[in-house]
Amino acid sequence: MNRIVYFSECLKDMLIERDITVAELSQQSGVNVSRIYDYLSGKAPATHNAIKIAQVFKCRLDYLFGFETQYEICGGYVLSSDCTKRFREAVENSGKTRYRIAKDMGITQTQLSNWYLGKQTPKLISLIDLADYFNCSLDYLVGR
Repeated sequence: MNRIVYFSECLKDMLIERDITVAELSQQSGVNVSRIYDYLSGKAPATHNAIKIAQVFKCRLDYLFGFETQYEICGGYVLSSDCTKRFREAVENSGKTRYRIAKDMGITQTQLSNWYLGKQTPKLISLIDLADYFNCSLDYLVGR
C-alpha cells in the first residue's frame, strides 16, 4: 500500500480509536482543519504537519506511514538534529556514491546535492522514499 494512503487510513483509525474530532486534532496540533481533511482524503502532509500529528498521538512517524505496524506510545519527541545532517549520515553509511543514489532513486544529482549540502530539505514524500531506500526510520531522517 502506498505510504500516503496508509497515512490517510491510519489517521482515520487514530481519530476513531481515540474519539478525537478533526477540529480537536487541529486545535491540539496547530494544523489547519482543511489540511487535516486534505490528509484524510489522501494528500501528502508537509513534514512539519506530520510531526505535529504524530506528537498529538504520541507515536512515531514510522507508525503513521506504515514502516511499523505496532503502536507504541512515544511521547516527548523533540527534533534533535536537522534533516540535512541525518540525510548526510544515511548517504555516508550506505556505502554508495551520491551518483548511484540519484540514479537508483530517479532524481537528479543536483537535487540530491542540494539535500546533501542543506540547500533544500526533502519533502515528506521524498523522505519516505529515502527511508525505504536506506532502510532506516522516517523518524531518524527527520531528526526525531
